[in-house]
Amino acid sequence: MNKKVFYILSCWLIIIISMVLYHICPLITGKEVLLEIIPVDPRDFFRGDYVTLNYVISSLPDSDVKYGENVFVTLKTDKNNIAYIDSVEKNKNDINKRLYLKGKVKNRTVVYGIESYFVKEKTGREIERKINSDKKSYARVKISPFGSAKVVELLLNKDFE
Repeated sequence: MNKKVFYILSCWLIIIISMVLYHICPLITGKEVLLEIIPVDPRDFFRGDYVTLNYVISSLPDSDVKYGENVFVTLKTDKNNIAYIDSVEKNKNDINKRLYLKGKVKNRTVVYGIESYFVKEKTGREIERKINSDKKSYARVKISPFGSAKVVELLLNKDFE
């Protein structure tokens, strides 16, 4: 009986630890890039203040991907470390160790799982105003070797030369 309880508890512990590691892996092992932000409304009365982010790289160039498909978007960076779409692949084997984000196609855009960023209480409107200004804003994102990512911070009204 004790061995059975031990094995069950061990399995649950392994599952919990792997879930935590999956979510922090981009922060530990990820390559940091900047993604340009497109403004979206940031309020939700049930979830508190957060910013809904849409990225320039969420809009797909002409490709033959369909709604609901999983895609692997390879990225290239410029001298300021701002990432842009290099290619959109349907098969992970076509990536060849390039930097990529894993996403799902929804209505001609790609959802990467980094579209929400929680902010301090009562700051969402101010952040929205800054994102909607004439200057560009960016999200500093860490991308894991497995294509998952986490937003580290927002860089608002930032111009790079």
